[in-house]
Amino acid sequence: GDGGLYASAWEANDWYAKLGRGEVGLSNVLPWYVGHKTLAGVRDAWLVGGNEQAKEVLIRYADWCHTITSKLTEKQWADMTSKEIGAPNEVFADLHAATGNPKYLELAKKFIKEPMVAALEKNDRSILSGKHANTEIPMFVGYQRTYETSGEPRWNRAASNFWDAVIGEQTFAFGGNSIWEAFINPAEYDKKLTDVCGPETCNTYNLLKLTRQLNEQKPAPRYTDYIERAIFNHILTSIGPAPDNGFAYYTPTRPGHYKRYSTPFDAFWCCVGSGMENHARYGSYCYSAEKDRLLVNLFIPSQIRWQEKNLEIRQATKFPDDGVITLTVKAAAPTPFTLSVRCPSWADSRKVALRLNGQSFGDPKPENGYVDVKRTWKTGDVLQLNLLPRLIAEATPGGKYVSYFHGPILLAAALGPVGLNPGDFHADGSKPFIQLGRKEMDSAKVPTLKGSPDDALRRIGKKDPNRLSYPLKTTGEPVDLVPFSSIGLERYSVYFPLVE
Repeated sequence: GDGGLYASAWEANDWYAKLGRGEVGLSNVLPWYVGHKTLAGVRDAWLVGGNEQAKEVLIRYADWCHTITSKLTEKQWADMTSKEIGAPNEVFADLHAATGNPKYLELAKKFIKEPMVAALEKNDRSILSGKHANTEIPMFVGYQRTYETSGEPRWNRAASNFWDAVIGEQTFAFGGNSIWEAFINPAEYDKKLTDVCGPETCNTYNLLKLTRQLNEQKPAPRYTDYIERAIFNHILTSIGPAPDNGFAYYTPTRPGHYKRYSTPFDAFWCCVGSGMENHARYGSYCYSAEKDRLLVNLFIPSQIRWQEKNLEIRQATKFPDDGVITLTVKAAAPTPFTLSVRCPSWADSRKVALRLNGQSFGDPKPENGYVDVKRTWKTGDVLQLNLLPRLIAEATPGGKYVSYFHGPILLAAALGPVGLNPGDFHADGSKPFIQLGRKEMDSAKVPTLKGSPDDALRRIGKKDPNRLSYPLKTTGEPVDLVPFSSIGLERYSVYFPLVE
């Protein structure tokens, strides 16, 4: 057809028609954004669900996309990809891998923004400052997938350097990035975190996808560490409490601020769409498998069926309330393989304990972040890992703020709904930036700490024996630190200002 379904908000029945004539109509978000989501859904229906009709639809749609873009010049491609378009290149690369047809790889390559790739290939991070974050992050998901299907290493180098730059210079305590949806100047990190507009949830959704790609290519503890931090501290916090629930678009880092969640029927922001998917993806991050090795990456109560080995493993844990992880095997027949359990950097290495069928397994010696147990496993075998999370204080780059973690769990002060009404915690889709809470807390009421970052841990009291909570001494009244994910319809602080 003419693409009107995907262009309804942008010149319905005309935008794609113009594109076919070599005319590019530009706005903030282009129809490619919705088209990518549709493409991805149809792709999954085929490759994951085995639906042959979806295969036909995907191929016909991709062929149509190839045809209508055939008249565009390099400048027009550059103009079009400068806007927020999602990552259609990811799906075209997937289609190339599935069919072997080179024209889909050719189409995926057309979406590559050469100035961005060239800069990041050389690790020139300055190009990121001020760029719209959720324009760039999904594109790098596409670049990495194009590398995987083509073997061209420069796209992988750029994607890897991009990830390092975002994590190292752009990411806040809970794993999110961007202020007012744009990458910051790293020199202004401490200043920017006080803005009322915090990281966008879609950014973390897409960065998690890129992280998993890079980890599958070359596993490294830093990738799984980020996945864990982002899921427990941003993704979990992005869904609102019952009964209204909803999804958060922005998660402010400003001390004493709050989140707004979508209303059930009147808000369908981008972060509602990806937000729904976020909470269905936990299983895809919990485990990974190689030929004769199963890796336990995250500590979440779950069950995995390893079809190639005809066995199941059930994970039981109360993490983060305690650090005991119990894995129980159910196998059709005794099966030799390596069960690898992550031993993260946040655990006290002196107190890691491993038991197999109730017996001590000796001194665990992690390699590349995992403890490997290689044996022939049978039904009823139980492997138990006991981890003791360390209490960690992290200072911001400028040293003006500090955040606290119990292992990977970000701790926050719940400050109550000071100066807010029930309606302040939800928003519809009636106007731009309505997702943003703008009622600032009196700075005199924000919890602050006296001293330097080196003094931060001395402000913490003993953990409550009955729940995950620590008392924190501030310059005013003491506050309790609790998991950030447990805070809903009230103000909070995840960063604490340091004063002399």
